[in-house]
Amino acid sequence: MDNLMTLPSMPTHVIENENAIEVLQQPTRQIRPWVRYFARILDIFFFSMLVGFMLGMFAPSVLDIPSALLGMAILFIWIFQESILLANCGTTLGKWLFKMKVRNNKGQKLTFSEALNRSFSVWLKGMGAGVPILSLITLASSRSKLKRDAITAWDEEGGFVVTHEKIGLLRSAVVAVLLLGLFSLGTLGNVLEEEEDFGFASSSIASQEPFSTPEKSIVTGKHGTYSIEYDPSTWVLQREVSNKDSEYEFYHSNGDAYAMLIYEKIQIPLNVLETAAIDNLESVASDVKVLSREIIQLGDKPVLSIQCEGTITNVPVVYRAYLSSGEQGTLQFVTGISKYSFDEYQHDCQTLLRGLKLASYEPPEAIENFNKADFNDLIEIAEKWLETSNDIN
Repeated sequence: MDNLMTLPSMPTHVIENENAIEVLQQPTRQIRPWVRYFARILDIFFFSMLVGFMLGMFAPSVLDIPSALLGMAILFIWIFQESILLANCGTTLGKWLFKMKVRNNKGQKLTFSEALNRSFSVWLKGMGAGVPILSLITLASSRSKLKRDAITAWDEEGGFVVTHEKIGLLRSAVVAVLLLGLFSLGTLGNVLEEEEDFGFASSSIASQEPFSTPEKSIVTGKHGTYSIEYDPSTWVLQREVSNKDSEYEFYHSNGDAYAMLIYEKIQIPLNVLETAAIDNLESVASDVKVLSREIIQLGDKPVLSIQCEGTITNVPVVYRAYLSSGEQGTLQFVTGISKYSFDEYQHDCQTLLRGLKLASYEPPEAIENFNKADFNDLIEIAEKWLETSNDIN
């Protein structure tokens, strides 16, 4: 035993240093609620700007919905975008600016499933689904738990670790400018909205006509059987028609929509008129198909409303027409819009169609009196003939 070589013992100060290194390498939970909050605010702001730009390009009508509902919808969609970023990058733009990372309990990037569960939990428990009053309550509750337990509810449930690194001077300045700009945009938006409301109220009081409507113009059919009321600032009446069968033609002031009215004195069945109208469209457009048809009430007159779609020189066009046939004659009032501009101009076209007024048919007074006079004369002649016959007998 004495001849066996004994291993030298490790010096005490080396063991202490290695233990210290091991402790330092273990992830520590950091309590930085405001950093996490501002990182998320920047994420949502950038994502909202992107969504707003895309909607403005391809679906501007969506931006007309109430801002609170639109904000809630964007916040919900952000769940999936954040999950993709966390699963692939381990961070988001806002977290990257604040030098934050999210990892699982193995120190790895989150899988998409883990990221989706975490983002959904943050949306519900941290942001209160974007509901104005509820979100304040959930944010305050989440901050209190982070301050108390050094971890949020969603990170505790999923075993996730959020790490923070020291933010340099340059990055701090960029973040400060972004946050200041975000705050300034919000303040400017509120000021402009208040000024717009005040301006509208002031002009309304000055004019005493807060609900005044633009002046209208009216054109009447050559045979007096119809009239069209339209807004001359929106629709331009053409001096010369391009279609020889048209009585009137209109072009939108922006040049992206048009309308024409075709009138004939003869009366034909409505189903025949519909077929003829579709045949007319097929003569100038290909792939014509009927999207909808319904009988509507235009004043006290029933009118067939049809909507069709066709293609002219590779451009899809949407047509809407009012068709009417009766004793006063046959009428086709047609509007056309490029399908790409349909959402923008369909209201103007519908308003123009609704400006059509059909006159009630009444026989001319002279003809009616002439018929009555002939009938009375016949009665008088018959009575005299009967009197003469009696005298002879």
